[in-house]
Amino acid sequence: MKKRIFIAVLVIFALTLGLFASQNAVAKTKTKSLPKIITKSKYGFLSAGDDDTKYIKQYGARWVRPHPGPFLWDSSQSSAGAAYDFSGMDEIVKKYSRKKIGILATLWPFAEWDQETNPDYASCAVSENDQFLQDARDKEGKSETGSYLPRHRCNPTDWYSYVAWVMAVVERYDGDGVSDMPRLKYPVKYWEVMNEPDLDGSDTLDFYIGDANDYADLLEETSTAIKAADPNAQILIAGAAGGDDRFLDFYRGVFSHHAEIPNTFDIANVHCISNDSYSSFNVEPYKNMLAEFGLDSKPIWVTEAEAIISENAETNATQTYNSTQSARNFGAQKIFFTRYSFEGSMKSKTVKKWYKRITRIK
Repeated sequence: MKKRIFIAVLVIFALTLGLFASQNAVAKTKTKSLPKIITKSKYGFLSAGDDDTKYIKQYGARWVRPHPGPFLWDSSQSSAGAAYDFSGMDEIVKKYSRKKIGILATLWPFAEWDQETNPDYASCAVSENDQFLQDARDKEGKSETGSYLPRHRCNPTDWYSYVAWVMAVVERYDGDGVSDMPRLKYPVKYWEVMNEPDLDGSDTLDFYIGDANDYADLLEETSTAIKAADPNAQILIAGAAGGDDRFLDFYRGVFSHHAEIPNTFDIANVHCISNDSYSSFNVEPYKNMLAEFGLDSKPIWVTEAEAIISENAETNATQTYNSTQSARNFGAQKIFFTRYSFEGSMKSKTVKKWYKRITRIK
């Protein structure tokens, strides 16, 4: 997107929100921040929309990553220029704020009405069997969460409208007292730009239709919009799907796109779905890849972590403990676990004891 278009969006956005109000009016606003009980916590969980707040806290964590979550362009704007519907996002923010749980929000840049204007619209479609399509989520009884992804998943065509949407979302939850969600208790300060763009498309799971250069463009435009709305926001690059070169080569392409790309995110991000170098939740190979570009000083979060390597729950719990310790030793600052059990047969009180032990790892 050309810089002049972004500046125009910024000016319109600022005027709309009244950011050019008098200094006296601005001075009266009270900035909200996350409490230390959240910011000091090193652990969280992936959430699929269930009422999981009790597990998160009982297991010693204070972070959640709604997945795919409500921060989706498609579900919050019905057409170009239409009013935003923040109801789904508001519900999630209120839910976790009430329990003093911090949110890592994933921004999804897809809206069907925008995708339809892409000249290559047909090639932007994922399989009709994709597990995150709205119909599939309804069949799983998850329609009440509003958590789905649309069928077409290329980069935005109308960058102007997309940037405006990102800025409006970030502004609503940044806690600066200007155009915030009514009765916002705790702000959302951590934003992830999409999810696993490196994952090879399959019949049931394909988050993104685009290559490394496409994602680099998306990251750059989204990052600029986030920082314009909230200079204090922290941006996570989308999590790598694993620690093998078939995933990491995608990010090598992203970082090679142009010299400014490393400046578009604050926190590096890797996933481990019991794959590749699961002994460190893939942090070791991911950090080595970052070092190739002089980025090994970037903070690293593991935003999907599991080590289910056996049918025996005790074995899996032990490996999860060891992998967590190793990931922390390699520099992972925060770790989000994907499940509230270790599979196999294990009593709930024993699962709780294991997670309490794991989340005490320094």
